[in-house]
Amino acid sequence: MTNEQIKQLEKELWEAADQLRANSKLTAAEYKDPVLGLILLRFAQNRYEEAKVQVEASIPEGPRGKRAATKEDFTAAGAIMLPEASKYDYLANLPESKDIAEAINEGMRQIEVEYPDLAGILPKNYQDFETDLARIVRM
Repeated sequence: MTNEQIKQLEKELWEAADQLRANSKLTAAEYKDPVLGLILLRFAQNRYEEAKVQVEASIPEGPRGKRAATKEDFTAAGAIMLPEASKYDYLANLPESKDIAEAINEGMRQIEVEYPDLAGILPKNYQDFETDLARIVRM
């Protein structure tokens, strides 16, 4: 990243933090978990997309073509196979008529179903944010 990109990212993160402070019932100590949850979703999707290329290239051609990639293929590549409703881009592009807080909570629940080791760890309190959560997610 260039210095300019880092400064722009820093600016956007501070703006998001300001929005959270102004539009959340949560204290600064409490909103870190939901924010880190969103960062996790973004990172997990980026890692998934990177691993997808590697995984698809590593599946051997069989008599009926290539088999579909599995959760185990992605785990071996150091990524998690995200359900569609758990992908950051899916959530960021939801129509404004959808309840984004419930969609994020559901995305987190779906990850926990697929990866039981994460059960009870992922934040699911996005309903505590005011309606500006959608704008923050789309930043």
